[in-house]
Amino acid sequence: MMMILAITFIFLRRLKMEKTFWGNDAAYNNLVNYVRMEHPAPLILLGKRGLGKKEAALSVASQILATGKEKIHSSGDFFILDKGRDPVRVEDVLGILEKSTVAPLGNANVFLVCHADRMNVQAQNKLLKLLEDRNSGNIVIFLCDQDMMIDTVKSRCMTVEFLPLSDFEMEDFLAAKGIDCDRSFIAHLCGNCPFLLEEIMPHYPSLKNIYEDMKGIKRREDLLGIFHLVQEKDPAEFYSLHADHYASALQMFQHLFYSLISLMLHMAPETASKGTGEDFGSLPGLFTLPELHAVCTSIAAHQRRWQAGSYTKNDFFDLAREMILCRS
Repeated sequence: MMMILAITFIFLRRLKMEKTFWGNDAAYNNLVNYVRMEHPAPLILLGKRGLGKKEAALSVASQILATGKEKIHSSGDFFILDKGRDPVRVEDVLGILEKSTVAPLGNANVFLVCHADRMNVQAQNKLLKLLEDRNSGNIVIFLCDQDMMIDTVKSRCMTVEFLPLSDFEMEDFLAAKGIDCDRSFIAHLCGNCPFLLEEIMPHYPSLKNIYEDMKGIKRREDLLGIFHLVQEKDPAEFYSLHADHYASALQMFQHLFYSLISLMLHMAPETASKGTGEDFGSLPGLFTLPELHAVCTSIAAHQRRWQAGSYTKNDFFDLAREMILCRS
């Protein structure tokens, strides 16, 4: 009986793994080869949120455990640790270590650790012994939005990187989803990360309105009014309204200023809004190229700060000031 089960596991693992994410063919091919290994190493799936890393991890786990993806969460050999935006601490890792001592019912125990880049150093060190034993029947899969794992963990793992889609791939994705207008703007709100589309679309109209208002300013200082930063405790203050999807708001700012740079690189500021598909009003005459570069540098810095999880309303006020003063 055990021999039959073993043969069944081997057969199922050699079947072609279902692709459950858009684009990233190189990552998919690496994962197909990974699940065919006799003793696969721990796995790090690295890339921005919204690229399908979790969907890919569930497909990998399903393939290793020879069970349907829809049944994976009820498998006694599959364990998931997902603390959202909270850090993964030593006590969370101790739970994994305890479960790893239990023999799997089938081929292996598979542990999926979401947001592993938020795991503190002490917790990562606790996992080292488990990670280095590839014959233990335990497989750990880490999902990381940022490359923040310590070197001693990374050296024990196989890393598969997921990249944002190309503009052409994102265009095809949006077309397949029935979106037939404003694709470039929507793609930028998503950062070319397709799995963010459903999350982004409810906020698309309000962000688009802000975008259009910003294009209509006559002075840089007008941005304070658009962001509702003039009146103290204004209920319409930008950050308060958009904090739950602030990453997309930053993408909106980035899209505006990058588009402006591209426009001004190809024509003089006084003619930059003529003969193009998008009217930037007086905006091209309010900034020089070095100033726009400084603004884009500031936005990128704020994106990193937001990802680190230490962002406040005061940080947004700083960004608004940097847009006006053009200092990064």
